[in-house]
Amino acid sequence: MRKMLISKVLPGMILGKTVFSPNGHVLLAGGAQLNANYLKRLQALGYPAILVEENYCHGLTYPETVSDKARTDGMVTLRHIFEETQKYKRVDTGAVKSLVNEFVDEILQNRKNLFEFPDIRSFDSYLYAHSINVCIMTLRVGLMLDYNELQLRDLGIGALLHDIGMVFVDKQLVEKLGKLATSDFEKIKQHSIDGFSLLREQKDINLLSTHVAFQHHECIDGTGYPRSLKKADICEFARIVAIADRFDALTSERRHRKSHSYSAAIELMKTETGKRVDTDLTDIFLKNIAIYPTGSLVELNTGEIGVVAGNNRPETSRPVIRILTDKSKRVQANRNYLEVDLRNEKELRVLRIVEDDTIPSYLHKIFEEQRTAVPAGLMAQANA
Repeated sequence: MRKMLISKVLPGMILGKTVFSPNGHVLLAGGAQLNANYLKRLQALGYPAILVEENYCHGLTYPETVSDKARTDGMVTLRHIFEETQKYKRVDTGAVKSLVNEFVDEILQNRKNLFEFPDIRSFDSYLYAHSINVCIMTLRVGLMLDYNELQLRDLGIGALLHDIGMVFVDKQLVEKLGKLATSDFEKIKQHSIDGFSLLREQKDINLLSTHVAFQHHECIDGTGYPRSLKKADICEFARIVAIADRFDALTSERRHRKSHSYSAAIELMKTETGKRVDTDLTDIFLKNIAIYPTGSLVELNTGEIGVVAGNNRPETSRPVIRILTDKSKRVQANRNYLEVDLRNEKELRVLRIVEDDTIPSYLHKIFEEQRTAVPAGLMAQANA
């Protein structure tokens, strides 16, 4: 499987993984043969990208940090928590703790896996998916810092609720296209204060967890908000969450901009260390991230095009590559693709990610001429 922008998906391609609505209902089942109507409907529902299964991706799987079921169920649970919070101005802390406990347990079981999940989310579910991703990535850092389970759970609660104040921000303002006016940005910045004010009233949430909502937009150099704190004054929980928050925001599709690739986001964050984010904590964070997620199309320094077939830890810049073309960009004729582990081929390196917008037409020769899969499900009516 690999992630593709829906605008670049061709009718006849096979859906690699089931698409769920923000309420957890199946919109289209994995294995379905995609047609123009399905693609149009998914776009209308705000899904910018999906996972597709192509012959050259056969057998590729994404190692799980947290299971698909835990993510899907977590999205539904968190949506309910946030909606209830907006309505009643209080947080269901029992549900939050239960969700974080499940994530902690799974992360402890899958601690060897790099984070490389190709997030499939609608624009409307961004806040929930973002909060869950930030929680998962943050917990991985806590694990590497040798936090005990109580510390991990307090960190996870702070991460999961870091943007809880956004439920009080006008949705139209959040989704506004283009550059925000100063007055609009000030309204959005208020979410840090509102989130903290809400959480500190919850007597069963650790004070450090509540400060994550307050401080996750503070910057190491003092240029952040709401209080322009510098490194020494920002709690470690918030400094960790700020890194995960930044990375997930950069690598997520939004209505007003395209996402960055993992590799591009990593390079950008490296320029921000010591300024926007903590240098030492960012170094730890990046050791848990696959620079080139499984399923990514890449060009090697030899000119060959390949698809990432797996990742290596700790050598995250040297994945396993399934070679699709020769050095002259000619497609392999027999479809018997060679896989090379860049750890063992020191003269080879990834030159660049081949983005969906720049895929040359000759690569479409790799796609099967006849796709015989039978649609596995019909588009359901969305319950957004």
